[in-house]
Amino acid sequence: MTSTRANSPDPVPATAPSAGRDLGSALLRAFVRAAVVVVASGAVVGVGLFPAAVLPLEAVPFYGAGLAAALLAGMVALLLHGRIYDRRANAIYAGDGRLLAQRLQSLLAAALGAKLAILVLSFFVLRACGVKFADTATFAVTFAGGALLCQLATAMSLARSMQPRSSSSGLAGTGAPGGNVP
Repeated sequence: MTSTRANSPDPVPATAPSAGRDLGSALLRAFVRAAVVVVASGAVVGVGLFPAAVLPLEAVPFYGAGLAAALLAGMVALLLHGRIYDRRANAIYAGDGRLLAQRLQSLLAAALGAKLAILVLSFFVLRACGVKFADTATFAVTFAGGALLCQLATAMSLARSMQPRSSSSGLAGTGAPGGNVP
């Protein structure tokens, strides 16, 4: 008697970070890249583009706290997103695409829930400290922008780490523009 799992396709591409590369190092690289993007963008936007009238000096600590909270939320979400690429965890769902899809959707929902939990907890801390509305708004807007940048940067980094690596140029010998077609 043959098992349907043995004959079913692999639920995660063979080029996933855990398949030849270390998943932990791929996640760490993704977070470091995201942190660089968020901090650099925050510095350029917060310090370089906005005059003191838009971002008063008293609001800068809340601006920085929003970026820090966004990085914390991004790190927690990245750990949950990394479970999507864990081949061992996905192996038990190899025969059932619906169960695998439900697992992946639940991981994405858990990551969103973690981000929202960090945001709500931050609001409670700010309120308990008696922070004014304008400073709380600065924190919230900065958190939203930083979390979005962090999510985009980590998604791009993880997608890039999943691409297959070849010893020769990807364009050589293909019909792709810039490739050398004989």
